[in-house]
Amino acid sequence: MEEITCDQEFLDGDLMNADLWVARGRYLMRALGRYSDALDAFEKAIELEPSHPRAWRGKAVALNNLERYGEALESCSRALELDPFNPRTWIVKGFSHHNLGDYEEAVKSYDRAIELNPLGPDARRAWNNRGAALDNLGKHEDALRSYDEAIMLEPFDAYAWNNKGVSLVALKRHEEALLCFEKAIKIYPNYWTAWMNRGGCLKALGRNEEAEESIEMARKIEASYE
Repeated sequence: MEEITCDQEFLDGDLMNADLWVARGRYLMRALGRYSDALDAFEKAIELEPSHPRAWRGKAVALNNLERYGEALESCSRALELDPFNPRTWIVKGFSHHNLGDYEEAVKSYDRAIELNPLGPDARRAWNNRGAALDNLGKHEDALRSYDEAIMLEPFDAYAWNNKGVSLVALKRHEEALLCFEKAIKIYPNYWTAWMNRGGCLKALGRNEEAEESIEMARKIEASYE
């Protein structure tokens, strides 16, 4: 079912249809950032159809956004009982583990997502998230390989380029890291985190004036979002 794009369209639908409530939840999350309301919508879908795997996954995503990661894991487990071969649900599960500090389990979840669909639209995200989990485990060389896989699938992924730069900084390969941060900024000029990381990298290279300019740019961009 397509996403519900307005309240009237939702009210005109069949309110006993679980798919309608799932579409409503997705719209509330993606378009409006109303995660508590989205959670209510997914729970209504589950009430109507308890074996609806996308409703359980949607509930997990809403819970992740509400920082209720333990509950999100429970919802992921139910979704995977119903549909164990959905790579997107494994990614959501990995995200929950990551935010609970359980990086080893996060890597396992991302590995499963990649195994299920190595060239699919979600594989790039799985590789990138896998790299972040590995970085948190101090496995920076392995993390680099994950970011390279993400970039191979999507060369214009600013987040993967930035994260690769972070790994390279951890390995004290600052010249290479600088190129990654600059690539991220070229793709996404308002990526304030990449500007900030670029500044830190320039400072490590002794290019202090350029570093301060980059950090100031990061602050200006960040302030514009407040």
